[in-house]
Amino acid sequence: MTITSLAEVSAMDRTTMASNLKPLAREGLVSVETSAVDRRARVAAITSDGRDRMEAALPLWRAVQAQFEEGFGADEATRLRTSLGAVLRTGFEPWAE
Repeated sequence: MTITSLAEVSAMDRTTMASNLKPLAREGLVSVETSAVDRRARVAAITSDGRDRMEAALPLWRAVQAQFEEGFGADEATRLRTSLGAVLRTGFEPWAE
């Protein structure tokens, strides 16, 4: 996925996304290469080490999500996620200004 596309789906500025990927690339968890299709674009991909690390972290992430819902309330957590999704769908990009 291009860094620009990844930033868009993450609701993040492209430059910030590129900066956030650098330590992951240094650790060998992602690769960032020039696109073969568009030499101006950079493409990020998860490596096998990155996939292993992600799979190891997934149970921890799920536990934190469950803890959040327990403390905040499952219905409130659902409403919060729905509201945040609605904000993202508006296309509001404060960093684009």
